[in-house]
Parts: sequence; structure tokens; C-alpha cells
Amino acid sequence: MRVAVVGTGTMGGMHARLLAGLPAVTEVLVVDADPERAALVARDTGARVVTEEGAIAEADALVVATPADLHATTVEAAVRRGLPTLCEKPLTDDLGTSARLVTLVEAAQAHVEIGFQRRHDAAFAEAQRRIASGETGRIHLVRLTALDPRVTPRPPSEFTPNDAAPLFLHSSVHDFDLARWLSGSEVVEVTAEGSRRDEERPADVRGVETAVVTMRLASGALAVLEATWLHPAGYDIRAEVVADRAHLSMGLGPRTPMSALDSDAAAPGAAWAGYLERFEPAYRAELEAFLAAARGERPPSSSVRDGHEALRIAIAATRSYAERRTVALAEI
Repeated sequence: MRVAVVGTGTMGGMHARLLAGLPAVTEVLVVDADPERAALVARDTGARVVTEEGAIAEADALVVATPADLHATTVEAAVRRGLPTLCEKPLTDDLGTSARLVTLVEAAQAHVEIGFQRRHDAAFAEAQRRIASGETGRIHLVRLTALDPRVTPRPPSEFTPNDAAPLFLHSSVHDFDLARWLSGSEVVEVTAEGSRRDEERPADVRGVETAVVTMRLASGALAVLEATWLHPAGYDIRAEVVADRAHLSMGLGPRTPMSALDSDAAAPGAAWAGYLERFEPAYRAELEAFLAAARGERPPSSSVRDGHEALRIAIAATRSYAERRTVALAEI
């Protein structure tokens, strides 16, 4: 298969590299508004640089890894050609565009998946399988931990105003998807609080760097997310599910970047430095599953509807923080 990657930044470059190593891929095409960046990725992966129009015309499948505000235009072009597409999260950065895109894709019965790579992590996938099979019984609590390494602070004004706060839009959207996917139940209410490294409660929601989000699910279960961009030791993504007959844990291992103070706790190994290292096997599995779905060998792993619902939760969390109240998803 000939696969095109639109956008050759961190995510697009990673996708191009992984695709170049897959036996099913005969050629990788890369597109970027920055010709030097595209040329560098092409040199490192053996890809060929083309225009976006050329990619849409030549490819058998498309991966979209541009900034979120550019996703809709590329996805729409792919839908018009009937080209299977994997679009990085978030689907878009505003509710109206997202809703219109869902309507377009579903009306065309087009194949568009969302880059929720955690669905392809071995532990998360096994947990979802056990829950969906009924092995665990009814879920009571989903605990989600998303800790990104501490970075240089960015003033809120550097972030483009969007329907969702940057932390929720660009990071927690993965966890909002996990809450739905693991539980098999929709989120119906959201309550969120947040802070900043040197500010107890920033007035501008774009300044939130640490947050706790509580979600009530239609099933009656609760999901709680603890998220921060201020983790001192590395990258830490975990989840737990407490159910009638099981307590499942994902992401807790020897490379989890935290200090365990129990006397019998094992010493941690080299901590995960970032998401590309932590989830590289999942990204590879995601691409393999996407291409298999594009060939008609399996159903898609996600849909634009999944991307839209995760965005709705992110917007509800943003509104909850800003208005200091619980927000029903029916409002979004």
C-alpha cells in the first residue's frame, strides 16, 4: 500500500518512520507546508515529498498529523475521494467544525479513524476485552492518571482561544476517550477543577496546567482523571478499573516514573521520558490495524464520532472549570 502522511512534525515524522518499516507499505509519501522539514523526514525514512493534492490523488491510505485547526480540510478532501484516513487527535479544535465533519463522514459512510493510540496498547486493549466480555462484572470506578513531564511555562495568551482548554484538548482528550472506551458507557456529567504552577486558580482556563476531572457515566459508574503538565520525573500514563469481580491496572510497571516508599517496593528502572517512547508499540499497532481496516480485513478501531464525543467531554470540562459547576454533556 502507498500511504501518505500530511504533516511532518513530531507526530507526522514518527508515523512516517513507523510506516516505512511495515511490510504492507510499499511507499510513504509526505506532505508539509515547510519544504525543508518534509525533505528531512523524507531523507530519514525513504519517503517521497508530494503536495497535499498529490497525496490525496496517489495514496491508498492517508494519515493526517497537522495542527487540529487544519484537520477538517484534509479529511474532507479524503472523504470526497473515498480514501481511508487516520486523523490524529483531536478531530478538530472546535465543536461546530467537529459536528459538521461527523455529519459529512457518516453520510458518506467514509472510513475515518482517530489517533487514539492507547486503544492499541496491549494492557489497555486486554482490559477493554475483559470488560466487554463481561468477565469483570459491573464497573464502579475508572481511575485515569496522565502526568506529562514538567516543561517551561507558556503564558495563556500564547494558546489560541478554543472551545476546550489546551490541557483538556491536547492531552486529556485521550483520557476522555478511554473513559468511554474502557467502560462501554457514555459520560453524562463532568466536574473539573484546575491550577497552575504558581497560581492557585488561573482566571484564564488556558492557563490550567494541573486538573482533576470527575465524570459520571450513564451506567452509574464514576471516572476520575488526575492530569498535570508538571510531573518532575518523566511521563506517566496509567489507568485502573474497579469492578464487581476484578481490579485491573494498566501502565504501572518498572518504568513508571515515581518513587515507591514501601520497604518491599522494587526500585524503578529507566523512567519513560515521553509519549513517543512509551507508546511506540501502540502507535505501530495502531497503524497496522488501520491499514488492515483499509484493506477490509477488520473493522475500524475508532470513528469520527469517538473523536467528537471526546471533544465534547473536553469542552464540558472547560466550561465546568470556568463556571465552577457540574456540566451535563447534554449542554454541549
